[in-house]
Amino acid sequence: MPLAGHGPVPARWSEHHRPVASGTHTATCAIRRQTGEGGIDDDGVWHPPTFTVVYTGPCRIIPQPTDARIVVSGEQQVSLRSYDVAIEWDAANVFEGDHLTVTSGQDPRIAGLELLVTDVRLSGETWERVLACQANLTEEA
Repeated sequence: MPLAGHGPVPARWSEHHRPVASGTHTATCAIRRQTGEGGIDDDGVWHPPTFTVVYTGPCRIIPQPTDARIVVSGEQQVSLRSYDVAIEWDAANVFEGDHLTVTSGQDPRIAGLELLVTDVRLSGETWERVLACQANLTEEA
């Protein structure tokens, strides 16, 4: 039981521990948000959707311990793998549906990994921002 007038978590607890969390961000990534729809112009040429970058910087990529799972999407089997990605606590807002690209990491094979943000995890004490993401392994084949 804390003393009267004191909470169980000391003042500036998160502020004190944020450098420790940041020190574990050994990869880098870029997060983009779709800002425009793709479409076909009058000449029949496809123009992809436009994106804006909302974050570039350090991150930690944490693969989930489960094997890839197969789901059916648009009458096609798709193999998905889940990851948690931690970014700096004070990064700009990231939303579900944003696209994350790993740009570098200790394991060079991780560079270029494309993920889709499926959830933004919230917490009362914030040392870092944690994003739930999925990779479509079907595209790699």
